Amino acid sequence: MKSFKPSFVLAVALHVLIVLLFSFSFLTETDNTARTSPPSEIIEATMIDGSEIDAEAERLKQAEANKQAAEQQHREQLENARKSEEQLLQQAQKQRVLEEQKALELAEKRRQEALAEQKKQEQLEAKRQEQERKLEEAKLKQALEEKKAKEAAEKQKEIEKQVSVEQEKQAAAEREAKIKEQKALEQQKQQERKAAEAKAKAEKDKQLAVEKARAEQEQKAAELKAKAEAEKQADLAAEKAEKARQVAEADAKAKAEKEKQVAEEKSSKERQAKQAAERAEKERQANEASARAKAEKDKQEAAAKARAEQERQAAEARVKAEKEKQLATEKAEKERQAKLAAEKAEKERQAAEAAAKAKAEVDAKAKAEAAAKARAEQERQAAIAAAEKAEKERQAAEAAAAAKAEQERQAAAAAKAESDKQASQEAKQAIARKVEGAWTRPMNATAGLKCTIQVKLLASGEVMDAVVVSSSGDAVFDRSAENAVRKASPLPVPQDRALFNQEFRVFSFVFKPE
Repeated sequence: MKSFKPSFVLAVALHVLIVLLFSFSFLTETDNTARTSPPSEIIEATMIDGSEIDAEAERLKQAEANKQAAEQQHREQLENARKSEEQLLQQAQKQRVLEEQKALELAEKRRQEALAEQKKQEQLEAKRQEQERKLEEAKLKQALEEKKAKEAAEKQKEIEKQVSVEQEKQAAAEREAKIKEQKALEQQKQQERKAAEAKAKAEKDKQLAVEKARAEQEQKAAELKAKAEAEKQADLAAEKAEKARQVAEADAKAKAEKEKQVAEEKSSKERQAKQAAERAEKERQANEASARAKAEKDKQEAAAKARAEQERQAAEARVKAEKEKQLATEKAEKERQAKLAAEKAEKERQAAEAAAKAKAEVDAKAKAEAAAKARAEQERQAAIAAAEKAEKERQAAEAAAAAKAEQERQAAAAAKAESDKQASQEAKQAIARKVEGAWTRPMNATAGLKCTIQVKLLASGEVMDAVVVSSSGDAVFDRSAENAVRKASPLPVPQDRALFNQEFRVFSFVFKPE
């Protein structure tokens, strides 16, 4: 608008000058022109008052000032809106970052929970296996204890049976001795005559009998010693079994307090049973020793009486009876020893088999536990690998989703750029058409003229300013172009505010009317 008034005055001055020149030419050459040339064309000119020009210029200036103020206010509003949008964008970015962090924390928490749950399941599985192992050991121990108790009961029955057999043998021997004693008394009268003859021989037989009795006593002492040794071995075996039981109890102590108490009660009952068996054995041995002592005493008394009352036949009969008895006793003892040895060998074999079986079961159980642990470890490693694979797949899926989103964003941006480009071209074409429609061709305007105009617009399309930045060479044409832009206001601009701010708030276009 600053260059508008001088241009307007210059145009008016040029028109006035042209009018004066034509008038002067007309006055001086009226006659010649009338005779030699056709009449000239009449030029119509409009005279404009200077006050109207000033008023119009003042009005335009005021309108321009108002537009500038409105544009300034609009720019401030746009700046405030832009700042608000930037703040909202920053807040949205912060919110997105926080959401991403929360999503990552949630994913990590879920992974930790999955690992904790897996570890808990492994611990429960290990605990279950340990309980099963303890239960199997308890069952095995109970079976061994029941077997030992059964063997002890059988041994006790065998001992009682042997005691009963010994007592029966002793009673039979006593009955036989009494029968022989009665026979000897019946024959005493018949043998009185021969007693003197047999006296010397009886003394000799007496020595032999004493030696035989001593040998028998020594044999019995050896038998008692062997029996005591066998009992000692049995006690050692029992002590060894007790130690093994105590070791097993110590191993099973951590398993279950209730099982320990049951085992201790059972062990206590077994010890009481064993002590009762030992007391019974001692009583049996004492009774047996007492019976043997009594039998020996009775035998000696009978022998003394027989020696005193009998002669040679009584001594011979006693020697024969003792010999038969010794043979029977030796035979019975051999049979008993063979039977005991066979029973002992069978028990040792059964104990060895039971120990081997128990060891095999323990080894098999240990192998099974090792295999179970290895299998659990493999399952745990497989679960960890699956979790890692799932995490990798999740990360790959997130990366793919991000890449896809980026591609979509780029595609959307490209589509928007293409759409903006097309909208910009259409808007510029529409602006050019509207400006051409509002343009008034100046007189003497040469065809093919063009100029570049820089336009400042409001968001509504209202023209704030229009200035020729590349002149056509014709000042009148340039001014008419500027006036056409102002006259075409508001211009058809895109509705997209971003596109408008980017390309149409201040833009230039070539004005080239057809």
